Amino acid sequence: MGCFYCDEHHEGREAIMYKVGEMEAGVLYLFKDQAHKGRCALALKNHRKELCECEPEELSAFARDLARASGAVKELWGCDKINLGSFGDTNPHLHFHIVPKYENGFEFGGAFAITNPEPVFLPEEAYQEMIAALREKLGM
Repeated sequence: MGCFYCDEHHEGREAIMYKVGEMEAGVLYLFKDQAHKGRCALALKNHRKELCECEPEELSAFARDLARASGAVKELWGCDKINLGSFGDTNPHLHFHIVPKYENGFEFGGAFAITNPEPVFLPEEAYQEMIAALREKLGM
């Protein structure tokens, strides 16, 4: 299909994020760049470009997933604020970035940059621990 989120194995997606697991209407991914500790993306399972294209139940289920995933991130990593953003100009599959912000931390009180000038990459085992914590918290 050639879609960043629909393709089972997409080289571009796998280069920047790990699949955490499937939720009711979405699929949760953990970013490899952890400059914002706990940063994830939630993509709608069905290929849609806009929220307005969703059926009412699909929209409700996706909103529940987004609330549950962002709540899990906040509880697990104790951020002060969760910023949510849907940026789909070049990747037109409906998805939301879940961006934890920490008071006195990177970008707190400012705009979010999709690509961080100073990315934070973790050892492989740290990602696996984060994924396991998210799966447990979300009952995956």
